[in-house]
Amino acid sequence: DEASRAEVRRAQAEVTALPLEQQQALRTQFAAMDRLHRDGWRLGPTLGARYPQLQPLFGYVPAAQRETLLGLLRSLDAEQLEQLSLLSQRTPPQDRDALREELLAQAPGARAAWLRRKLGR
Repeated sequence: DEASRAEVRRAQAEVTALPLEQQQALRTQFAAMDRLHRDGWRLGPTLGARYPQLQPLFGYVPAAQRETLLGLLRSLDAEQLEQLSLLSQRTPPQDRDALREELLAQAPGARAAWLRRKLGR
């Protein structure tokens, strides 16, 4: 969303304004991060903060679903992302593909109720 893009632009401007040594130190620090965290932060601040929890469900998806799933994830509000994070962590590996398919089948207006139902709330 536009707020996330603006936040990324602000951060980029701040880093660009730093002395080159500090910029390189930040790049080195980022490169030293676990790949799981690096991959998440590349999705932007909102999804990056939740990526470790969402990764079990969304870390390995068919290429044909990636853009659709990213759009879906970016459309969720904070509460829905929290619910999906819990669901992601609770879903056994053998059930994740089916859960993603079920999530993708939900109309945008039905996702909140679907998430609550899946969590038993």
